[in-house]
Amino acid sequence: MSVGLVLAIGLSPQGSSAATQGDATAPDNGFSAAGPWNTPLPADVPLAPNSQAIVNNLVQDKQNNSGLWAINTDTYSAPVYTVGPDTPVQQWTYSDCQNMPQLAPVIAGSLAAVPTPPGMLVSQGTDESVAIYQPATDTYWDFWRAQQDASGHWSACWGGEIEHYSTNPGIFDNPLGASATGLPLGASLIRVDELRRGRIDHAINLETVRTQAGCFSWPATRDDGNTPGADIPCEGQRFRLDPAFDVNTLIDPAARTIARAMQQYGLILTDKAGAVVTQAEDPRPFEATDGGIDPYNQLFDPTGTGLLPESLTRYLVMAQIPLNRLQALPLNYGESGF
Repeated sequence: MSVGLVLAIGLSPQGSSAATQGDATAPDNGFSAAGPWNTPLPADVPLAPNSQAIVNNLVQDKQNNSGLWAINTDTYSAPVYTVGPDTPVQQWTYSDCQNMPQLAPVIAGSLAAVPTPPGMLVSQGTDESVAIYQPATDTYWDFWRAQQDASGHWSACWGGEIEHYSTNPGIFDNPLGASATGLPLGASLIRVDELRRGRIDHAINLETVRTQAGCFSWPATRDDGNTPGADIPCEGQRFRLDPAFDVNTLIDPAARTIARAMQQYGLILTDKAGAVVTQAEDPRPFEATDGGIDPYNQLFDPTGTGLLPESLTRYLVMAQIPLNRLQALPLNYGESGF
């Protein structure tokens, strides 16, 4: 995942997930129904003129980097904590891990008063991402390289705060936000509860190895693209799974649920990664209240037994969905619709 902080004035990072403090109910993403994440795609959506060439580059990234389309859960994804009004508030510190002191005033407001639940976890891997939502204040935060010191004090290298969360389209003000595109981690994450009910009512994310240098597409507000070329996908670009693909041919119920969301709402390219990946919320907060049981072990197991090894189920679920049947939408698709 992204380890750089790309901003219009300098830089930004990535990651996210959902768990409710005190219970294991993951809500829908909560952003505006009229925003890009929650707006279904019409049947006659236009495609980019070079759609197939762009998708061919995604397939090449997959082939050249492990040969798999993976799903990230507890590593290079993020937990999302939905916290109550009495959650302890802490003033976080800007850690400046990228030696950019000029950004301290930019993020100061986002760090000033963060409801920080005891025992909070961040994603494994170098991103160390986390997202926090407080319904009582209708406010959302996500952070990159979030760390707690021995005294219990938290810091982050980047991130941001969104006020009036429920009416926000799911876009941080530039240059805030933990992802390299300024797109909230909590907007796209596949949630445990969504897989349990068999329905995802929002676009999901896509990350790949090569993204087009100097190019971002709405709803992204910036990019950290690394590769020149008109047929390289742009960060923020929207995709969908070909609606002619028969989702019912997929063996795994979770794969069918994810594929239907890809057809109905699409995917948005939110960041770079070391492989072709999609993110699901971190299961560890669920494990903490559910006897240490990882819900994905059963949700991603086509046998329904929960007995297949995690190393296998994490790759089998996305491997069933044909990456070559994705379709790229035109740059800035839907921008005027909000």
